[in-house]
Formats: sequence, C-alpha cells, structure tokens
Amino acid sequence: MKHMSRLLIVLGVTALVLIAEDFWVKKPYTDWSEKDAAKLLTSSPWSHDVSISSPSVDPGLGSANGGGRGGGRSGAGENPGGNGMNDPSSGAGPGGGGGRGGRGGGMGEIGQGGSGGASMTLHVRWQSALPIREALVVVKLGHEKADSDQAKKFVEQTIPYYVVAVVGMRPEMVARMRDEHLPELAKVTTLVRKDKDPIAAESAQKLPGEAGIAFLFPKTTAIGLDDKEVEFVSKVGPIEVKRKFKLKDMVVGDKLEL
Repeated sequence: MKHMSRLLIVLGVTALVLIAEDFWVKKPYTDWSEKDAAKLLTSSPWSHDVSISSPSVDPGLGSANGGGRGGGRSGAGENPGGNGMNDPSSGAGPGGGGGRGGRGGGMGEIGQGGSGGASMTLHVRWQSALPIREALVVVKLGHEKADSDQAKKFVEQTIPYYVVAVVGMRPEMVARMRDEHLPELAKVTTLVRKDKDPIAAESAQKLPGEAGIAFLFPKTTAIGLDDKEVEFVSKVGPIEVKRKFKLKDMVVGDKLEL
C-alpha cells in the first residue's frame, strides 16, 4: 500500500510537470498558432520587456534633420530573415550597417518624443535563439507556410554569432539613425556575466521589417549554463538599456538555446 501511495505521488508530480510545460516544449513550431509565436517574441525566456525614459537630450550622435527610410513592420517576405532578423552569414555581416539610414540621430533619441522627454517599453530579444527563429517563421510567413522549404532553411541555418536585438522602437527613430552611428552603438553594448569579462558586440545592424537594432556578439567566448545569468547592457548618452536573462529557462530539451 505504501509503495502504491508513492507511485501515485510520482505520477501526480509527473502530470503536473507535463501540464506546466510551455507550448514551445510541448509541440513543434509548425503546430504553433500565430498568437503563440507572437507571445514568444515579446514575453518568454528569450524576450523580455524593458521600460526606459529619457530627457530630450541629443548625446551628440547626430541631429534630427531629415527623414530616410526606416523599419516599420512589414508583411511576410521571401526571406524570413529579411523580415525579422539580419542573417549574420549573409551580406549584412560584421561591420555592415544593415538597412538604409537617413540623416538623423542615434540611439540616444530612443526615449524622446516630439518636443520633450518620454518613456517607452522595448523588447530585448535573443534573435539567434532557435525558438525565436521558429516564432519569426510563424509570424512572418504565416502558420500555413511554417513547414515550407524556405522556413526550414531559415530555422536550420547555422548562426555564427549571438544576436540580441532591441525592438519596439518608433519607426521614425530608426529612420533617423545614421548607418555610421551603428559601430558606435556596438562599442557601448555588451553581454555581462558574473566574475567574467564582458562580451563586447562586434557590430550592430538595423532590423529589416522591424523597428529595432540587432547586436552581433562573437561566440569565441561561449556562454554556458554554469554562467547562470547573462545581462544585456547598452548605453548611449542618457539612454541605458539593461535586461537580465536566466539561462536555465532558455533550455529546450537538453540544449541551451541562444
């Protein structure tokens, strides 16, 4: 009887674990709804909110003159990477500007409104992580094309960098950001781990199809579960974007997905 009670307890705990599993663990991405995918892109172990505010100060990265073509949201395109993530293995590699920039200010204008200080909520997202790439496929191409050859090629590609993106900016802010300012943003952007040297961004690129900036970090210094936590830090002038990620929550199966 005692053994039976223990068995029931074990089965009960197992059932609770199964119920608690997230959708990205329970089912393949081809079965995700577009609502599921959108949630993963905005609120998940790989994507966290960060609220920032800024006085109406230009930290010297440029003036707000002119316009230029920037990144608003676009519909599904021929390449899911071109609508949600710069592929570091393509033409937009390290040192490349990525996107078309008009004359204007840099990331120091993120928190500014038209005439004074303002605040906004951004998303810091691990763009290179497999679950994020899978979610991008579903959102950008649609659920019905999630198992297409195009989608599989994008999902299965090898990403030679950790790519972390800051998305949710106002499109006009990205439009005003000059391409020549992107290397400056990379210089002040790092991944921070306890008791270890920070990993500096190698380059920064505009995200085509989304109002955001992607930062590419070399994998020469590997991030592992023993690091427990990693913090994305970027600061330009009065603007500081900081967000911590718990690595144990970013495991799918037995693999850390970054």
